[in-house]
Amino acid sequence: MTIPTMPGDLSAADCARIVPRLAKIITEWEEEGDPTLARHIEDARQLVIMLKICVESDVELVFE
Repeated sequence: MTIPTMPGDLSAADCARIVPRLAKIITEWEEEGDPTLARHIEDARQLVIMLKICVESDVELVFE
């Protein structure tokens, strides 16, 4: 995934673009059935929640 903004910041629009792709990746990981991916899947689900909150609130997501 390529993010077009400065490293560390995602605009609400960036977040909106990432959600569908990340959701697809999560589904692919789940379908693999690899138990070693369980933590990655949970982390990705939590990220999707945060991305959606940023979109709904029209705020940036800042990684520090």
